[in-house]
Amino acid sequence: MSRCNKCSCDPCGGGCKPARYSCDFSIQVDPYDPYVWLFDQCGKINRIRIPKMKETDTFLRVDHGSSSLIYDAEYHRDVIDGCDLGSIINLDCLRDVEVPDPESCDLLVFDPGCSPCGDGCKPRPAMWRNYHIPDAEDCIIELDDDGYYKVLIKDECGCIRECRLPAKPDDEDKIIYLRDSVPDDPDYPWYYGIYNETINLHLAENVPKWFGKYDLEITVNYDIQVILSINCENTNFRSLVVPVVEGQRGDAAYDSSILQGPSAFETPEGTRRGLPWGTVSMRSSITFVVPKGKEAYLHHEFRLRSKDNFPDYIENPTYDRKRIPDELVQTPNQIPWTGSRLHALQCIIKPTSGTIDKDPARDAISNQLDEWEDWYDNIS
Repeated sequence: MSRCNKCSCDPCGGGCKPARYSCDFSIQVDPYDPYVWLFDQCGKINRIRIPKMKETDTFLRVDHGSSSLIYDAEYHRDVIDGCDLGSIINLDCLRDVEVPDPESCDLLVFDPGCSPCGDGCKPRPAMWRNYHIPDAEDCIIELDDDGYYKVLIKDECGCIRECRLPAKPDDEDKIIYLRDSVPDDPDYPWYYGIYNETINLHLAENVPKWFGKYDLEITVNYDIQVILSINCENTNFRSLVVPVVEGQRGDAAYDSSILQGPSAFETPEGTRRGLPWGTVSMRSSITFVVPKGKEAYLHHEFRLRSKDNFPDYIENPTYDRKRIPDELVQTPNQIPWTGSRLHALQCIIKPTSGTIDKDPARDAISNQLDEWEDWYDNIS
């Protein structure tokens, strides 16, 4: 604006006179008082005092209860959910984490920098790094001096800890003796003739640590002993032992053991010549599996035959199935009828998780076998 014109800056008017002030204006803060503003209007200074107003600080805080980041502004609040915040952060962005190019199933482990790095280098700084469990290759677990392997387990809190695993756990196998093992000792009784016999294994009582928790693998070792005297007939005996699981019927076609042989006097030219009173003693073994929580027993059948009544059994209602008095067997050649006993009965019991397959891959039955040929030179 011109300093001299019809619209002078003079508020009183008065025609064309030189203007005393310019028409510019500005606002500044008094350098000596922040609450005073200096208002410059056309060169005229006015002091304006600004009233003090209540101010609110802005601050940022973490709310652990809601897992949120909260920003309190002057007139509003912003809440950033922890999941939203985490969704923009990669693990590798954290200061003490180094996980470049992780592989499937990598673990995050703390590496204190104790790994060897060769001559002339420094260990890496302590960081959380990705670790991939390597294949076994040449790593072999060896027994310590006490017979244990070191293994990692998960404890009751779900944490990994190192423990020792015995190569052979205590009581993993148990051997029980159900009948004596002395062939010529009458402390286990003898019985006359033909009979059936049930021999319970009492698994719940004999192996309580494993019973009801595992299948049980049982190996039975036993003897059959048959005696006679000059008063008895010449016979052929057969002893059949079949293991039976509770609630099932024994399978004599597969799960059985058969011992068979003669119990007789030699009779040349119509005379009888005595043989030892312990005429026959045979030993056998059979292994079977009992499902978890099931009891089992041995089914024993003893039968006698002779040449005069074959193939029928010889029955003697007077003596069959009866116990022979001990005094008759303590002295040889006294009993009136053939006697026998299943004794030397041992069971080896161990926990297992096995299966039974009665129809495996097997060779076909041959009508004729191979021609004989010695693999080891015949000794003359």
